[in-house]
Amino acid sequence: MKNISIAVVLCTSLLTMSVSLTAHHSFQAEYDQNQPLTLVGKLTKVLQENPHGWIYLDAKNAQGKTVNWALEIPNPFVVNQNGFTRGVYQEMLTAGEIITVTAYAAKDGSKHAWAGGLTRSDGRTVITLSGIPGQGGPRGGRRGQE
Repeated sequence: MKNISIAVVLCTSLLTMSVSLTAHHSFQAEYDQNQPLTLVGKLTKVLQENPHGWIYLDAKNAQGKTVNWALEIPNPFVVNQNGFTRGVYQEMLTAGEIITVTAYAAKDGSKHAWAGGLTRSDGRTVITLSGIPGQGGPRGGRRGQE
């Protein structure tokens, strides 16, 4: 019986570790720093989760068709420090605000990217992220604190 209990604990531990390891990925593995994007469109959804959150944006492509982009953002603590609080994004969602997002495209060509900055229609920047993760700046650091 003791051997079975040890085996169960060991298997559970290994499973937990493998899930944690696969949950996180590197910027360079998924995004292309040589493909910067500027997307202008309507903010449609915000998910602030750990280890990364997501914003969703409806932007028109070159043919004028609306495309929904999924944009990865740092964890809630970092984006809150940068001014992208629940109150701010709820206001933006309610108003159907048009925003500008600077981002780095996914290597696989899908409609998702790493968001590097978010500017409101009145010109206020509510997410200012310095640098590309792992490339000369802290992930999500405020501009001026690099």
